[in-house]
This record gives sequence, C-alpha cells and structure tokens, in this order.
Amino acid sequence: MTVRVSYNDGLSWPYQKLLYEGPSAYSCLTVLPDGNLACLYEAGYQRPYEGIILEEIAIDNIK
Repeated sequence: MTVRVSYNDGLSWPYQKLLYEGPSAYSCLTVLPDGNLACLYEAGYQRPYEGIILEEIAIDNIK
C-alpha cells in the first residue's frame, strides 16, 4: 500500500510513502484536522483481507 502526493492538481505525483509491503486491498484516505493524513486499509500476510489497519501519516514524511 503506497500513498502518493501531488501538489499540482494531479499533473505529477512525485512524492510517495510505502505504508505496507505485503498484500493489501481497499483503502480510504482522509485529511485530519491537524493536516496529517489517515489511511484505513485492508492488509494481511497471506491475503489482503486478514485485517484492517488505520495509519496516521504526517504529511511532511511523504517524500
């Protein structure tokens, strides 16, 4: 699961952060009141549907 960021209305996506290296599936991303991101996604060891992860990402950490 990778989050990518664009600062030019989607013309390019130069910044990214790997959240999870294993199998993953459906995700939902939102901006928190402090400007950080929250990503809720399915992930597992064998299959992507083994669990659900909620991860907060500091926007400055996406490079």
